[in-house]
Amino acid sequence: MGAGDTEHHNSDELYNVQNRTGDLDGLGQMRSRFVEIASVDGVFGTVANGAAAEAALAGAASAMLAELERAGISVDNIAGNAGTAGEIADMTDEEAAFQQKLAQSSGGGQFQEVR
Repeated sequence: MGAGDTEHHNSDELYNVQNRTGDLDGLGQMRSRFVEIASVDGVFGTVANGAAAEAALAGAASAMLAELERAGISVDNIAGNAGTAGEIADMTDEEAAFQQKLAQSSGGGQFQEVR
């Protein structure tokens, strides 16, 4: 960048990331399905070792729920951090524009004269 140039930080894209990750409905749907799987009784009927298979299925669904909770926290963190970064980008752009105006007005032109 040359003197007097400012860089625009793309806060719109950061806010877009925040909105897209915040709107993820799939995690909620997966959670509901895993809860259903984990809570079904007698799914294997009278099949030999059906109770053990049912317990294994419920255990697997519970483990998937735990992983999903961790993923959900990560997604929430990404959404929150993207929003914070967007706010910082907006403030940085505003401050850069303000500083550029100050430099232009105090020197009477685009650049201050050095003597």
